[in-house]
Amino acid sequence: MPLSKEEIELIKRILGHEPRAEELAMFESQWSEHCSYKSSRLLLKLLPSHAKHVIIGPGRDAPAVEVFPGVAIVFKIESHNHPSAVDPYNGAATGIGGIVRDILTLGAKPIALLDLLYLGNPRDPHANWLVRNIVKGISDYGNRIGVPTVAGDTWFDKSFNKQPLVNVACIGLVETKKLLTAAPEPGDLILVVGNSTGRDGLLGSSFASRPLSEDTDKDLGAVQVGDPLIEKLLIDVIDELVNRNLVKYIKDLGGGGLTTAISETAADYNLGVEIYLDKLHVRESDLTPLELLVSESQERMLIVTDRSRLRQVVELLEHYEVPYSIIGSFNNSGRIKVYYKEKLVADVPAKDLAHPPALERPYKPPVKVIDLWKSISIPEPNDIADAIVKVFGSLNIVSRRWIYEQYDYGVGIRTVLEPGRADAAVLRLLDGTNRGIAVKGDANPRYTSIDPFRGGANAVAECFRNLVAVGSEPLAIVDELNAGNPEKPEHYWFFAQMVKGVAWMADELKLPVVGGKVSFYNENERGEQVKPTTTIVGIGRIHDVSKTLTIDLKEHGSSIMILGTTYPELGASEYLYVVHGIEAGEVPIPRPSLELRVASLMRQLIRNNYVKSAHDISVGGLIVALLEMAVTGGLGLNIDLSKVPTRGIRRLDELLFSESQARYLIEIDEGNVDKILKLASEYNVEASVIGKVVDKNHIELRYNSRKITVLDLEFLAELYYNNLGKAIEG
Repeated sequence: MPLSKEEIELIKRILGHEPRAEELAMFESQWSEHCSYKSSRLLLKLLPSHAKHVIIGPGRDAPAVEVFPGVAIVFKIESHNHPSAVDPYNGAATGIGGIVRDILTLGAKPIALLDLLYLGNPRDPHANWLVRNIVKGISDYGNRIGVPTVAGDTWFDKSFNKQPLVNVACIGLVETKKLLTAAPEPGDLILVVGNSTGRDGLLGSSFASRPLSEDTDKDLGAVQVGDPLIEKLLIDVIDELVNRNLVKYIKDLGGGGLTTAISETAADYNLGVEIYLDKLHVRESDLTPLELLVSESQERMLIVTDRSRLRQVVELLEHYEVPYSIIGSFNNSGRIKVYYKEKLVADVPAKDLAHPPALERPYKPPVKVIDLWKSISIPEPNDIADAIVKVFGSLNIVSRRWIYEQYDYGVGIRTVLEPGRADAAVLRLLDGTNRGIAVKGDANPRYTSIDPFRGGANAVAECFRNLVAVGSEPLAIVDELNAGNPEKPEHYWFFAQMVKGVAWMADELKLPVVGGKVSFYNENERGEQVKPTTTIVGIGRIHDVSKTLTIDLKEHGSSIMILGTTYPELGASEYLYVVHGIEAGEVPIPRPSLELRVASLMRQLIRNNYVKSAHDISVGGLIVALLEMAVTGGLGLNIDLSKVPTRGIRRLDELLFSESQARYLIEIDEGNVDKILKLASEYNVEASVIGKVVDKNHIELRYNSRKITVLDLEFLAELYYNNLGKAIEG
């Protein structure tokens, strides 16, 4: 049981008597880390969440941001880490189902999904089983409900062999005036609509709020089983209920089930509730009141309507053949009273149940992490071409085609580009204009495991750059913070530092953090936390999606220009790990002021139609970004590395593989070079032409007149597009 002795004593004082079994189960579920955020709530207050375009920030099931006048985007990120470790197919699938329902709660239409997967080594048999079934679960569920999976992020590391991190996000679209912002009132009726209640997912929130058992089979009952056909009906019926103004309020029955949905709604609006559990439509007739209260069966939602609209609501639900139950009503008592067959089985103060006391956890940095920051000796590679091939062939670099080809990423005709062609996905609004949005998710588990502050900050900056690189104006982000056991000070330190890093960078970039999720207890069977990971999902505004920038080279004879400065920052790099087997060193310094200047320059260049293709420089450094542009465009490059603006670079591997932040590559017409250099000077950004696009089947690297190496384009393309599939398929 995740409740401490002190919490049980507090519950007794709140109730004034020995808790009934049902009451104790309600507190166990709602006071779990998964539902209550008791160990994270105080630190999360550091995150900046306000801006004039933010309509709804943290607190609801999902936030809402106005992207254009009268047009709102509702988006949310969620984790399903523990369930996916135990039952990867259903764990990942129900993660998709839950995040879609969060979007429905504000009356938005789900238009896109993102999968953000931090997985084990696919050559490990158990990790391979997890990879295949997680991807299949996401694919099957998303494809069947007709919501495209358009973008994501994937990282492979043996740390995740048994405990993967499965983060998912959903994007929804709604007219601002149709957002569900009304408050429930005394007398309003409570309906549970959708799937029937069963025993699957019993106390799943408690399961997610403790370390995994060594014998994961015994936790299978805590994993929900999804039904995408019911979910599709929910999407359609809620859309019509909202359009006909028949409901006041909607909440998902996700983590914590009925207990969480009822208690949080009542507490947020100073209400009380009377509910009758025997009115619920159920899967098994012998479910106990306790099981009904804490079941997390999927595809269920709570809707609130006033009595005058009930008949129309019921008619619509029956028309769509969506099961429903009228289980009670709100009052102004401030208490949750639960009845089963006319017997009172629980009587709990709503606010005390919904909001347990926040905990101030102690934290301290582990000694071994401080050791990782020390300067390290890195031998120069004997064969630079071999080093380039090794890095470019890394599973953390190569194309994710094996994954995204299993998704129907084009359903709904909003998707402008197939995955892999641009730094972010772009979606049309389909409102008779060319307006759209960009969406992207990013994380770097290696950065956050070595320096969680810089790692968290750099995750925000990377997402920001990816949104800029396609031609959008970044508007807001949500964050998913994955960490270990908060009761261990050395684990909790990572969480605290990630929050502080995200808060600092988001504030500097004026990028509000409008919502998010915390996932604790991500540990292996030895009690060691898996790599703590900050996942960021951001949205941006695009005025004309037909001008979306992609990464692929476009034309023979174009010039290649780099914007930004390269520093000798090989610490925590993909090169250092792949070539030298080292995961240590200083994580690249976050540079928010430079990020803003370079982004402003990029936007000016895009407005002036100077840019043919663009790519941000991140994992793998300059050489990886160059090769990705060449491979995706099917054109060669002649590059003079001596032209790259640098500070302190002394070695070729530093120049090629440094992961310095705030840098972009752009393809431009030679005739615009002087204009761009003049603008770069005005924005105080270092910029330089470093090469040419050539209609040849190679990438030639030189330093002044000295030839460094020549790389075969066909060989690199084979490596890039097929390495992941080979690793998974064997």
